[in-house]
Amino acid sequence: MRVDVVVLGHIIIETIVFPDGRIVTPVLGSPAAYSSVALARLGTHVGLCTKVGADMPEEFLEIFKKAGVDISGVKIVGQKSTHNKLIYVTMENKRVEYLAKAPHIEITDLPESYKKANIFYLCPMDYEVDLHVAQKLVEMEKTVVVDLGGYGGATSAEHPYGVENNLLTTIEIIKLSNIIKTSIEDCQYIFGYADDPNYYAEKILKIGSQQVIITLGSKGVFYANATICRYFPPLQCLAIDTTGAGDVFAAGFLHSYLKGAGIEDMIIFGQAVACHVIERTGGVVPERMPTREEVLLRINKGVRR
Repeated sequence: MRVDVVVLGHIIIETIVFPDGRIVTPVLGSPAAYSSVALARLGTHVGLCTKVGADMPEEFLEIFKKAGVDISGVKIVGQKSTHNKLIYVTMENKRVEYLAKAPHIEITDLPESYKKANIFYLCPMDYEVDLHVAQKLVEMEKTVVVDLGGYGGATSAEHPYGVENNLLTTIEIIKLSNIIKTSIEDCQYIFGYADDPNYYAEKILKIGSQQVIITLGSKGVFYANATICRYFPPLQCLAIDTTGAGDVFAAGFLHSYLKGAGIEDMIIFGQAVACHVIERTGGVVPERMPTREEVLLRINKGVRR
């Protein structure tokens, strides 16, 4: 299968602890899992590059096959996959505890067929996609899109704010990116607390990324580049389960970006994908993710809060 987007990051065996004390385990999780399955459902030719252990349930890998994700970049290495606890303090504030970790993802883990793709989405859980991967992709003149959640943000075990050495990796990955996708929560963990997304966008652009997309949870999305700073209000939807919302938003904007959409269309398409997903529950399953036609139908209704 031709691959247009390559997603790099660990897929995980996850235990979710909700604010009301409910525990759901084991479930397939991670930005790489949510975004790759959502991309495939939208009709994008997507390949997944990840490492798992022999303990990764076969039924979890079948989810990717069912969705149409190319998994020739999935390597089974050793016995242990990445295991974590995703603990929601509130549905918009979380912390992650790691119980085991698979090996880091190297540039040599990319199948040759994947190297023909134009867009590479680096969305680690906790730094497992090394800097040299991004460096090599830049040398190959690829479009590098980075989720900061796994470079010191909400899914990272340790956060760089106040620790100068820890911030260096985050700064370097920002310099290597064409587009940064992050959340207000990630930014607070990385740069210190502020309520203004423009404050964070200016920092990220100054470091060197060309475009910044900051998700604001139920408050919408903020976009910035060298000439534009724009806030996008949320679409109207009834949230049942917000797990993976930012990841499927990323899938939506990447799908739209790949088709040459403008900034507004790209952001709104991502918002519509996220709305569809959070109105359902069930984790990373193809049935929870919308098709392109379902997303366009929602957008055509033109409903915002």
